[in-house]
Parts: sequence; C-alpha cells; structure tokens
Amino acid sequence: MRRILALLTVSALLAGGCATTQGNKETKVNKTVAGATLGAVAGGVLGAITGPKHSNKGKRVLIGAAAGALIGGALGYILDQQAKALGNDLGVKPIDNTNPEVKPSQPPITKEKPVAVVKEPEKVKVVVKDSVLFDLNSYKLKPEAKEMLAKVAKTLNENPDTVIVVVGYTDSTGSFDYNVKLSEKRAEAVRDQLVLNGVDPTRIVVFGCGPKHPIAPNNTPEGRALNRRVEILVYPKGEKIPNPCD
Repeated sequence: MRRILALLTVSALLAGGCATTQGNKETKVNKTVAGATLGAVAGGVLGAITGPKHSNKGKRVLIGAAAGALIGGALGYILDQQAKALGNDLGVKPIDNTNPEVKPSQPPITKEKPVAVVKEPEKVKVVVKDSVLFDLNSYKLKPEAKEMLAKVAKTLNENPDTVIVVVGYTDSTGSFDYNVKLSEKRAEAVRDQLVLNGVDPTRIVVFGCGPKHPIAPNNTPEGRALNRRVEILVYPKGEKIPNPCD
C-alpha cells in the first residue's frame, strides 16, 4: 500500500513538472493539468482508505486517482474557460497567476489599463479601478459601468456552478470607518447590478474591506488611485472561500 501511494506521489510530481513551460524566464503551470494532478493524488488516498477492508486496495487507489484527476481537471478547465470568457467581455487578456511559486511583481491594473482579469489557483478575479465604475466618493454606478457589468453578468449566468464574491477597496485617505462603509456600498452596487442582469443573488457574497490589502503604495496619488477598486472573485462551488478582508 505504501509503495502504491509513493508511486502516486512521484507520478503526480512528474506530471506537475511536465506541465510547466518556460516563458519570459518565469515558470508557468497549466491550471488544468495541475488541478488534475492534485486531484489524482487526493483521489488515490481517498480510494485507499474507503471501501470494504478485504477488497483490493490497489484497485481502489487507481479508481480513486482516476476520479480525483477528473474532478481536479474539470475545476481547472472551468476556471480557464471563465477567465477567457470574462477577458473577452472586458476586452483584456487574462493574467496568469496560477503558479504559487511566482508572486506578482506589479498590480494587475494600471492607469492605462484600469480593468484586469486574473487567473489564480483557486479562482478567477476581475479587478476594476473605481473611476471606471463611480465618480469620486460616490457609490452610484456610471452608465458605462452598468453596460460593462451586464456583459459580466451574462458570462456568470452561463456558468451557474460558481460562487461570486464582490469586494470593495479604498485608499488609506480619510476615516477608516468611512472607507469601509464606502467600499461596502460600492460592492453592494456592483452586486445589485449583477442581480438586475439575472445573476442569482444567493450566489453572491459582498465585502467592504476599506483600505486593507493595498495593491500599490498609498504615499503617491497614482498608488492611491489603484487601491480604490472593486474586485469580483469567481470560485467553483464547493471551494473554501476565505474572508478577503483578513
């Protein structure tokens, strides 16, 4: 039994290694293959520890590994497709941050590119600069923002097996309590617009994190402008969802 599990682990590591490619001197991991690899290991372990005691454990390991690979690969595929669709909606190329060993060196959005779609290991993230959505200190959506969110809602409706987390952020200027309330009201405005366009409200969770988790320094106007943003996080159903404000 130990030998079988060891072989599964080694095979998973080899598969993970084969799934990497070199690009711009950074190692990028294919999300679908990585998901299938991890799923195979988890499935193999579950297959070994479940079932009748006197049945063939080796066979159960292989069956569990196959099922785990299908589940992991399916989740990876769902996230890949979701990122591509959202990128098409917003006219941007998704950023691949699925390799946990490569930390992003710059914010996903800039002054020139105020909207981004980011692929991460367990979710897809849409990041939108506040000026695209709202006027200064306002939580009323601009007309063009409503049009953009209608496109996002259409894609979310086509993929109902996901959970959506809408998170508002501000810069560090002003009262902490005011910023938290403003960020929450902005997140709620985005949520309400998605619901208005047919997204099931039971799929959506809203957070207002205020100045927490800045993506740029708050000591420059440019940095503060990037920190004022709304993020739409898309998770597969069943995925553990952490509190984004922690």
